[in-house]
Formats: sequence, C-alpha cells, structure tokens
Amino acid sequence: MATRPARRGAQRGLALLGLLAVIVMVFAWILTSRLNAANSHVALDREHNAKVLSRAKAALIGYMAQRAAMAGENNPGSLPCPEAPADFNVPGAEGTANGNCSLPAVGRLPWRTIGVEKLVDAAGEPLWYIVSPGWAFSGAQTVINPDSVGQLTIDGTANAAVALIIAPGPVVAVPAVAGCTAWAQARPASGAPDKRNYLECGNATNSFVSSSANASFNDQILRVTVADIMPALEAAIQERAQREIAPALRNAAFALDSNSPRRWVSSTSNAPIYPYAVQFDTSPGASNFRGDVGIYQGLLPMAAVAGFVDFYEAPGDAVKTTSAGGIDSQSCYWESSTVYACEGVYREDGVDPSLPISLRMTATFTDVAMGLRSRIVSKLTAEARNNGDPTWSTASVSVSRRLEMNDGSVWNKPHGSVTAQIDVTLPNIDAMGWGTIAEFRIRMDRDVVSDHCLLATTSTVCPSGGPDTSWFARNLWHRNFYYAVAQQNTPNVLPGTGGCDSTNCLRFNDDTIRNTRVLLVLAGRALAGQTRPSATFSNYLEYQNMDGGTFYEQRRPRVDRVANVGLNAPWNDRLVIVDWITPNPTFPLAYVQ
Repeated sequence: MATRPARRGAQRGLALLGLLAVIVMVFAWILTSRLNAANSHVALDREHNAKVLSRAKAALIGYMAQRAAMAGENNPGSLPCPEAPADFNVPGAEGTANGNCSLPAVGRLPWRTIGVEKLVDAAGEPLWYIVSPGWAFSGAQTVINPDSVGQLTIDGTANAAVALIIAPGPVVAVPAVAGCTAWAQARPASGAPDKRNYLECGNATNSFVSSSANASFNDQILRVTVADIMPALEAAIQERAQREIAPALRNAAFALDSNSPRRWVSSTSNAPIYPYAVQFDTSPGASNFRGDVGIYQGLLPMAAVAGFVDFYEAPGDAVKTTSAGGIDSQSCYWESSTVYACEGVYREDGVDPSLPISLRMTATFTDVAMGLRSRIVSKLTAEARNNGDPTWSTASVSVSRRLEMNDGSVWNKPHGSVTAQIDVTLPNIDAMGWGTIAEFRIRMDRDVVSDHCLLATTSTVCPSGGPDTSWFARNLWHRNFYYAVAQQNTPNVLPGTGGCDSTNCLRFNDDTIRNTRVLLVLAGRALAGQTRPSATFSNYLEYQNMDGGTFYEQRRPRVDRVANVGLNAPWNDRLVIVDWITPNPTFPLAYVQ
C-alpha cells in the first residue's frame, strides 16, 4: 500500500510531459503558420513586382521602337536616360527622362517619358532603371544596329543586358560584407535621390547583381537584353527604310539617256541603272563596300569616292574645236590630287576677229558604277581674262558639260567609268576690247563625281527636300542590309538602255511575279546557330534568301524552330522593296504563310 503515492507522482510526470509536447506542437504550428504567411506575403510581393516590371519593360521597348520609326530620329534604338535627379518627386515633372546622362546611368524609371503611369513596387516605391553604355544619349550620338551588344555586367557576366528595371523594395540596413560598405537606407521625400538608399550594395555600383546571399538584399530585377529589343527595333527600321532609304536609293540610280555613249543626265524616261553590288566574300565589318563588276547581289556599295574613284590617267591638253582663232600656248598641271587644270593663251581669228574660239577638255574617272554616286557638273569650270590681268572671270565664258558612262569597249575607258567633257566658248577678244590675245583656264575636278547623300554620317537631307538619312550610315545599318538588283538594271546592259521586265526582274513572296528591280533584305540579329562576323550568307540570311537566286521571301519573324522544315525555321529577314515595275507591290508587305 505504501507504493501508491509513487505511482500517482509518475502519472503526474507523464501528464506534464504530454502537456509540454502539446505546447511544443502548438508553438511549432504557430511558428510554421507565421513563416508560411510571411513566405506567402513575399511570394505575393514578388508576383506584384514581376507584373509591374514586365509592364515597364514593354513600355520601354515600345517607346524605343516608336521613336526609332520617326522621321528625324537620328539615334534609332537608343533608350531614354533615367529620370532627371532634379525632378525627383516634383509634381508634373517627375518621371521625365534626363536629356543626357553619363553611362551606365542609374536613376528612377522615366515613366512619364515612356508613356505609363507611375509604376510602384509592392512596397509602394517607384521603379528604378539602369541603362548601358552605348544605349542612351550621353552627349555623343549612339551607334546601334543588330550587331550591338548590351554592356552591363550582371552577376559577373559581361555584356548581359542593355538595361535593368528594378523594384527597390522597402528600406533595409545594408551590413558591411565583402565588397560592400554598411549603409542604413533612408528615403527623404525631396532632393536628388541617393541610389544607395534604394538599391543594395551590388546595384549601387557599376557592377550589377540579380541576387545575393546577403539577407538584406531585396532588389527585384528584370533584364532588358538585345534579344528583347532587336525585334521591335528591326521592325521600326524596316518601315523607316521603306519610307526613307528606298527613295534615296532610287535617287542614287544613274539616269542615262539614249545616246551612245550613254550620257549621265539629271533625269530620263529610260529605265534606271543601279550600281553593282559588293561581293560578299568577307564579313560586313571588314568589307571595303566597293561594288564589283558583274555582281548583282551582296552588300550595298557604300564606298566613298575618296580613295576609290580616280582619274584613269592625266587628262590631255585642251583642244580647239572650231577653226577660228588659235591657242598660242598652254600649260597643264595637277592643282591638287583631285583637280587637273590647263592654262593657256588664245588669240583672235586673224581673218574675222568677231568669230568665237571654242575649246574642249575631257577626263575619265574610274569605278563610278561601283558605288552610290551623285553628279556635280559645276565642278567642271572655265575662266578667262585679258592678257596680263590678275583676275580670272567666268563673265562672257560659255560652257557646256556632259558625263558619259562607258561600257568598256574603248581601251582607255573602262567598264563603269565615266568620261567628263567640258566644251568652252571663250570671250571674243575683239568684243571685249582686250587687244589681240587673252588667257584661259579650264579645271577638271574629280568631285564632278561625288558621294551620294546616302553615304553621309552627319545631318543631310537625302535626296534634296527629303528626310535626314544620316542615321543609316552613321549607325552602320548598311552592314546589315543585303542588296539585290536585277541584272538588266545595272551597267551590264550598256550600251543598251536595259530595264528588267516580267521575264527577268527579281521576285518576292510570290515566285510567279517578276516585278522588282531592286530590293533590300534586312538581316536581323544573329539567330541560334548563326556565327558573326562571317563571310557566309547563311550566317545573315535565312533559307530562301541566302541561295543567291532571284526569289526572296518575308516570313513571320520567329526565333525558334517548331519543325525541321524551312517554313518553320527561325526567321528574322525583312524585305524593303526599292524599285519595281507593274504590278505595284502592296505596302506594308505581307508575310509568306
């Protein structure tokens, strides 16, 4: 009987242990519930931020594309700078992009500029934004094309993005860890913002991170890559090239009359003659962009006159073309490397002093048909003066100028060269009251053949009265356009008038219709499997467009392959129709389905 109290004590101990177990279980449940709730809130916050960041990214790309398609936009593809620091929280001004910025630039997203409302993250903070060097205006114009790369380093990877959009999250105390200085974030409501109060250590410097083992890191980041931007930019450039570059190229065609040799005139009813293409035998970045005789498909012939077009040989002396009067003496010389001049003394006719004296001078310039050229006949000049007078004058000097494109049938006039001729009627010495002799000077300037305005990299309307097309060459877009011309619309037809027809023009989209004299193919950024730079067509053009034939297609852009057949292969070629015959193409161009 003495053992009963001991049993009761043991039972009480077991009850206490059971109660303790229940308490522990309840505490664990409460803790787990709270942790789950916290995690749920974090997940909801991140989901909210992801949606807001995606909206901002879409608006940013849309703004870029809309600007790129605008006439007069000289930096197509450039992104806005972040919000001007002075506009921080200023009603009616906040969210406006700074006019220029030092790159990489870090600041608040210019939401007002890109056309959205003030987007905020789950903590109620406006989004932040970082833009890469080379992708925003920093005082110097940008150079952006499909070969451009983003220059932001993210998580140690170089060239990883062109921009970052960041949800900064709530205020945190940043501890001192390796490579990071301690910082207690505070967010004043006015004054220029300090990025350290919004972005954690890695993102407050110029090497950016998307995550960190540091528990205080709460930046949520969305990258904007070249792959994100380029499809929209290429679509804008295609539309703009159709509107601006195609007319400029039509203006660059040689207008040749029906004479033999055919004269290069200001206008003609004959079919236009376009320069030869550049042989695609090296990567576009290494090309000299000089057209090659007999090449009808390749790169645009964008080589400048300087260093390419030249005198075939030193021009001959000025010669008399009338029987009246005579040349007593003349001296010809190189005034400069591009100007050849002849000066001489002429005399009146001994039988009839009232008769005029006429002279002619010619010069042949090589490789004219191998590039985009303009004619400036005023560069052929003639002047006269009384014997011993120090001043030259064009008064009473009558001139006639012409340019002839050569077919190569004459040995000293190569195929595609141009012979310039100036005919001069000098002032009648008797009528001028000068005496019996006078002096003349005739100048042959190579710049009678000049660069077409499409080659300009500084602000230039092209053609006269047209838009500013300098963005095209300055941004090196010509390296990404493939040029195709019908053979019958090149100097190959000389001395005939040429002009392709329904049997030999180029074709696009419908292989039964031959109605295209000239077209361009915009080769977008390199797709999977393509390697650049390269001297191989297939690394730039897709499927039908890379076979060297006369049929070209525009398919709906796609970056992946859904089946191992051509129509479903990756595709980002875009067509620009430059010149055509009937039936006229319909714009915008349709896609091959």
